[in-house]
Amino acid sequence: MIDFVKKIINKYIGDSAYKKNILLMSGGRVVAQLIPILITPIITRIYSPEEFGLFAVFLTIASFIAMISNGRYCLAILLPKKKINAQRLVLISIIFTSIVSLLFVVLVWIFKNQFLSLFNIQKLDGHLSLFFLTILFIGFHEALYYYFLREKRYKKLAIFAIIQAITMISVRLILGLMGNTNTGLIVSYLSGYSISTVLLLSNLDFKFNIKFTSGNFKKLIIRYISLLKYSLFSDSLSVLASTSPNVLINKVFGSTSAGYFSLSEKVLGSPIWFVTSSVSDVFKQEFSEQNRRGKDCKILFLKTFKTLLFIGLIPFTFIFILSPYVITPLLGEVWSPVGEYIRIFSIMYYSSFVVNPLKSVAYLIKKQQYMIVFELLKLISIISAFSMGFYLKDIKIVLILWSLLVTFVNIIIFLIIYRLVKEMSNERKNQKNTTIN
Repeated sequence: MIDFVKKIINKYIGDSAYKKNILLMSGGRVVAQLIPILITPIITRIYSPEEFGLFAVFLTIASFIAMISNGRYCLAILLPKKKINAQRLVLISIIFTSIVSLLFVVLVWIFKNQFLSLFNIQKLDGHLSLFFLTILFIGFHEALYYYFLREKRYKKLAIFAIIQAITMISVRLILGLMGNTNTGLIVSYLSGYSISTVLLLSNLDFKFNIKFTSGNFKKLIIRYISLLKYSLFSDSLSVLASTSPNVLINKVFGSTSAGYFSLSEKVLGSPIWFVTSSVSDVFKQEFSEQNRRGKDCKILFLKTFKTLLFIGLIPFTFIFILSPYVITPLLGEVWSPVGEYIRIFSIMYYSSFVVNPLKSVAYLIKKQQYMIVFELLKLISIISAFSMGFYLKDIKIVLILWSLLVTFVNIIIFLIIYRLVKEMSNERKNQKNTTIN
């Protein structure tokens, strides 16, 4: 059996460092996600759909604030040629995150009643400090993660992802069995990020006593200001497009429906996100490196596209066919609507599985304005689907329209990104021909 696996790896991976890095990152994240999924049948018998819905809304808010808190300067960590500038950008991201998270929690305390009522999360009254800590650790983790990615420390990232998952699920089970189900999902999520962040900090190859003047600080902020101007806006739209349904469903259809939606995302969306983000991380690093060297990146782009297209075809087909028949006996009768949700989303997630890693090209070739267009198209699709579904008071119509419209948008995004890569490739070929002549 071991020899057979080795033959398969040698045949399809060979000596390709790029493919090995994807395999390492994807493998680590798949294992990290597989652990919570395997425990899900136990978790669904401890926590109710309503508690999952509450957690989904909390995570939507915390993730959005954490994402905007660093001004997206974490994305710039991959770009500088000098390592010291990348280290400075880590510190800049952490400082920004600390300031924004503190401001957010102060505003929430001032307008506490209005905030809780707006998002229909009154049960979190008395636990607002969880917002501050979650935002802080997610923001710190993102900055440190990108630095490890830049340094190609893929093995460490894979190991830490697994430890994060084990910590999260252990705390989740312990708190649930102790009866702390109201905040057990939230505290366990925070615990996982806390441990992973501490591990990243303890394995850094530099200390946070980097000597740089305020002039250096300002130069880096100005140099990568486009990330603040364009990426922050586009990423905000992206997070709103992917997480706003949690808030909208909770507000209109109730926290139980939000819980069904949240678990369907966990069962289907989270593993897909872990795989595609792993591919995307390695792809971004490889693409940016080839781009710095002036190489033709079109070959790498097409290779990644074809790999994702064929890898995803069989599993997504099975998911579409089998999910309604598997979910009920697996998770319990109360969770039966989740199977239908997963079937509806399978088409959308397959298209996202292929396209999401590739669209990061827009950042790497300094075409961030395209990301704004992409995310606006997705947000418009969601608003259109929810408007029709809310008018008809039918959540199933919301989900079907959403899945089909986003799939169509993903096809458009791929065609635009491929055109940009092709144009860049042609320009470089023309430059080389001009130099030779």
